Amino acid sequence: MMLWLEVAAFAYFVLVWWGFSGYAKRRARMGNVLSLSRSLRDHRNAWTERMMWREIRMTDASLLANQERVVGFFASTTLLLLAAVLTAITNAQQIIDLTQQMAWFEGQVLAQLEIKLGLLLLILIYAFFKITWALRQYGFASVLVGSAPMPEENVSAEERHAFAQNLARLMDAAGHDNNSCLRSYYFMLAMVFWFVGPLQFIIATTFVVLILANREFRSSTIACISDAYIAPDKDSLSAHSRRGTT
Repeated sequence: MMLWLEVAAFAYFVLVWWGFSGYAKRRARMGNVLSLSRSLRDHRNAWTERMMWREIRMTDASLLANQERVVGFFASTTLLLLAAVLTAITNAQQIIDLTQQMAWFEGQVLAQLEIKLGLLLLILIYAFFKITWALRQYGFASVLVGSAPMPEENVSAEERHAFAQNLARLMDAAGHDNNSCLRSYYFMLAMVFWFVGPLQFIIATTFVVLILANREFRSSTIACISDAYIAPDKDSLSAHSRRGTT
């Protein structure tokens, strides 16, 4: 019975994680509902459109460099956690001996603990691939910022718009991969409760997904980001383009 409850708890965990991630992506494509990803995509579009008409782009380069530093921190942290979990796997028997003295830990055999630690390791590997790809994509975005045409260059407004949209999409993809890594961290915190028991694991998973849903779809932070959006003035940009090409 306990084995089936363990399997059911992990299946619930996977289903909730997969379902929430899919829903978050679909919601980001909707233009009429609050979503962290959607709001940030709108601001990235506005950022890149306005950047095309700035002669000095040090601020843009600094903002991207700051993103890379934040993502790099999580990449380093993920490696440290991978090393910690690998160490725990090699000392699984000692962990079993220690937890047997704790009343609030349900009794587990060595194979159970090793499987749970192995699954935790796989999630960390997934998070590492996601965060390092996000880091590389921000690096690619920096290259595009450096290659962006200057305002005085004889480039059409359509070409500038296409360049800005591609740059925004690249940064958006990096942001999605970064979000995937961060969600992995949140769900790994829920997975820690699996070592206590399957019921606690189910409760923790539910609690985590409710927190994520509130933060990504209903929080005052998202409302502030969404309300702060001001679309670029296309007429002004077109006038700037005409002055640059004459």
